[in-house]
Amino acid sequence: MQTKHEMEALQITAPNKILHTKLAVPEPKDGEILIKTAFVGICGTDVHLWLGKSFYYDYGFLKFPFVFGHEYTGTVIASRGVNGFREGDRVVGHCMVECHLCDNCRKGRRHLCRNLKEVGLRYIPGAASEYLCVPAYAVTRVPDNLPLKAATLVEPTVTAYHAVERAQVRTDDKVAVIGTGTLGLLALMIAKLTAESVDVIGLEQSELEYAKVLGADRALRPEEAPENGYSVVIEASGAAPTLGLAARILDLGGRCSLIGVINRPAVEFIPSLVTLKDQTFHGILHGLDYYPQTVQLFASGRLDPTKLIADVRRPTAAPGMFQAMVSPNRSKPKYVIEFAGEKV
Repeated sequence: MQTKHEMEALQITAPNKILHTKLAVPEPKDGEILIKTAFVGICGTDVHLWLGKSFYYDYGFLKFPFVFGHEYTGTVIASRGVNGFREGDRVVGHCMVECHLCDNCRKGRRHLCRNLKEVGLRYIPGAASEYLCVPAYAVTRVPDNLPLKAATLVEPTVTAYHAVERAQVRTDDKVAVIGTGTLGLLALMIAKLTAESVDVIGLEQSELEYAKVLGADRALRPEEAPENGYSVVIEASGAAPTLGLAARILDLGGRCSLIGVINRPAVEFIPSLVTLKDQTFHGILHGLDYYPQTVQLFASGRLDPTKLIADVRRPTAAPGMFQAMVSPNRSKPKYVIEFAGEKV
């Protein structure tokens, strides 16, 4: 397929500044595919980048200006030295791109790759552009019955899927999800497919109310959560007090999956509770192995991720969408930028 030489793109150029610009269309290297972008989801990580506060800056992974975006879908329009893909294939991109060479990759722990690259975050330009190039193994096909807009939420969902799987949620489990952002609500929706009950714990009233709409059995504030009341806790807020809360509300033998990244010392966390109640805590770093399962879950209709989408707009509206994501009184957490849309 013939592509134009310049493409529409969005760059974060400084804290609180997004530039709608033109860039050269990338050319695929050996083993890569060229994708025409359909949709890009704005993640909380993107918001931190926009605010100028992220470890990606601290470690030198990113420097202004750069194209952001790691939750994306699109259509393959060209490739180089690649078998198994053809023009017109619909795909959802992986954020994490592993090397396949390090010891962890060889052991099957791709998400722990020692030479990890991340689309829009380190070493690979982001997806907030009309086109992008990635290794052919860094995407998963999207079936024809799954709209690309819905598939754009596969990337965040794989983490929530991993959290539920790692905690081995069963039909007799009482689950508490701490956090009412995208990951928390996705964890709620996935856990509800199996668990006896799922409560959601949070602070924002509008988000708690929406959690009830999505199927939460109860929507509670932290002080309302019953001590020893849950067999599974999924922490998705990243707030310092929640680690202590998780240990208190977990029952004997409870399991906890930690999705949220808590960068400060845990507040009121009493380690003896973990020991004396024989609890297990799992750190969850993404869900690179769960893309096929998540795509299948969406395509089956058992989980509708579009319920989390607050708005879909064209690239020129991106600055306002970022602003909306830091505004209070939101219920739906996800904002999506439309490039080519469904007709790619």
